[in-house]
Amino acid sequence: MTMAARQIVLAARPKGKPQLTDFRLEETAIPTPAAEQVLLEVQYLSLDPYMRGRMDDRKSYAKPLQLGDVMTGEAVAQVLSSNHPAYAEGDIVLALTGWRPHALSDLM
Repeated sequence: MTMAARQIVLAARPKGKPQLTDFRLEETAIPTPAAEQVLLEVQYLSLDPYMRGRMDDRKSYAKPLQLGDVMTGEAVAQVLSSNHPAYAEGDIVLALTGWRPHALSDLM
């Protein structure tokens, strides 16, 4: 049985202040880590001002998100499963996970 996970994706480019309709909640399978990867469970998600700029499709210091991309974000997360020699189950890490409770990472 495949377990379901949730993620928030950019559904539309905000005009002014972001609205709920600019985002979409999607369900996806919780991924299995490949070699050199870990499966993370987000404990704390950082919400930062730069995220607003990433929602616009214009030249900036940060690459804009494409419609349908998982919203970007860095998180404090716990390693649920590891195929990475430097990390064990239960480790607490900082990683780019996006707006989702479970994410794969190579923690490079």
